[in-house]
Amino acid sequence: MYLPSFTEIGADLGASAAQIQLTLSGYMIGFTLGQLAYGPLSDRFGRKYVLLSGITIYVAMTILCATAGDIESLTAYRFFQAIGGGAGTVLSRAIIRDFYSGVQMAKVMSLMLTIILFAPMIAPVIGGYVLIWFGWRAVFWTLLIFGVLAIFVVLFGIKESLPPERRSKPGFGPLLRGYASVLTHRQAIGYILTGGMTFGALFAFLSGAPFVFIEFYGIAPEHLGFIFTLNVVGVMAGGWLNSKLVVTEGVVRMLTLGVWLLFAGAVALFVLISTNVWGMWGVILGIVCFTLPLNLINANAAAGALEFFPDNAGTASAVVGSVRYGFGAISGICVGLLYDGTAMPMGWVVLGCSALSVVFLLTLLRRR
Repeated sequence: MYLPSFTEIGADLGASAAQIQLTLSGYMIGFTLGQLAYGPLSDRFGRKYVLLSGITIYVAMTILCATAGDIESLTAYRFFQAIGGGAGTVLSRAIIRDFYSGVQMAKVMSLMLTIILFAPMIAPVIGGYVLIWFGWRAVFWTLLIFGVLAIFVVLFGIKESLPPERRSKPGFGPLLRGYASVLTHRQAIGYILTGGMTFGALFAFLSGAPFVFIEFYGIAPEHLGFIFTLNVVGVMAGGWLNSKLVVTEGVVRMLTLGVWLLFAGAVALFVLISTNVWGMWGVILGIVCFTLPLNLINANAAAGALEFFPDNAGTASAVVGSVRYGFGAISGICVGLLYDGTAMPMGWVVLGCSALSVVFLLTLLRRR
């Protein structure tokens, strides 16, 4: 939601493009670390109140983001905002795993991920108009409203999905054994890394797009969101398609299809950027091509990884989420460091992440 505000935040706080980019990458790092904590905590104490604690931290940090006086403070608050926000992502997957397994889990996960991928696509549209009407700080006040609403949803709309008899034992030993069981499982790691690299490609686009389209192509900040919405139809179509086909085709086959489609889209994007054959519209077309299969990959990668761990789904979900957003943070940092005023750094990082996703698919996953 705050992506269209990047240039105005930089002007208001006297920050460079790289410093503004760090507020997004810092958020991704916080999201990564937060999930690593919430997963095992929820396996030990249950899902609902751990989830509620994380959202409360998110709300408090959002207030501080809205009142930040310099770029260093904003970066720090964004980091801790993500520490809290990570609870929602990691525990939503764990709750689904508590109730479902196999292809049914993949189907439900696909529907959930449609919303997760829909949000960062549609949010810049809202953020663009909040920016021009009220300024960049109002974006964070808007996020505060969503955070408060989320607290009420957890309190009154979510039942505890992990009964006491299924919770892990207290102590540091069970926590380490839980992580070890996930990190040493070859196929689970294959699913996790394959899906994780696609998040790297996605966040290379999300972090690079504001500078590419506003500064290089000269579009108005409030119009940036409409570029993101062009991908929404593709993301939702991918989620719908996966929810219908995964029951008959299976998780691995749908994941494989998604990875190869992603790589083809990334190649198309890179060619269109490097040749500039259709200018800005060519870049937009390439972005639509590579975002189309994201739901095919991420829903099936998450379902495939969590399938092996019915008794510590929170820990497994934490590894899934932390790897995804860790790769997202790294790719965002790479785009910022390589930034040269053109779209090429974004194209290079998207292509590299997509290629690595293919490598992990071919080397770590085997048909069962």
